[in-house]
Amino acid sequence: MAYTQPVPVEGAAARILFAKHAPASYNQYGACDAAGYRVDGGRDGMARVSHTVPNVDLMDDDRPSDDELAEERQRMVWEYADTLEAAGWTVIRRGPRSRKPYLLAAQP
Repeated sequence: MAYTQPVPVEGAAARILFAKHAPASYNQYGACDAAGYRVDGGRDGMARVSHTVPNVDLMDDDRPSDDELAEERQRMVWEYADTLEAAGWTVIRRGPRSRKPYLLAAQP
C-alpha cells in the first residue's frame, strides 16, 4: 500500500466545487478577470470559500449596482454551501447581510 499525503482542506474543497462551479480567474497583476469561487485557508482546519467578481468599470452606464453585486455574491456562496453540504461537509455560512459573504467548510 502506497503512502499518500493528505490533501489540504483548501484543495479538497476546491476539487468538490470544481465539479459544479467555475473558479475565479486572475490576470497577471492579481486582479479578478472572471467571476467564480475562491478557496482560502480558514482557521481550525476549515476552508474559507467566497465568490469573487471582477472590478466594475465605473464609466459603464450598464454596470451592476452594489446591491446587485452583493446579491450575486450571496446567491453564489449559498450555492457553494449546498454543493459542499451535499458532499458531506460541515458548512458554517457567514455574512448574510454583508457585502462580502463567505462560508467556512470542514471535511467530513
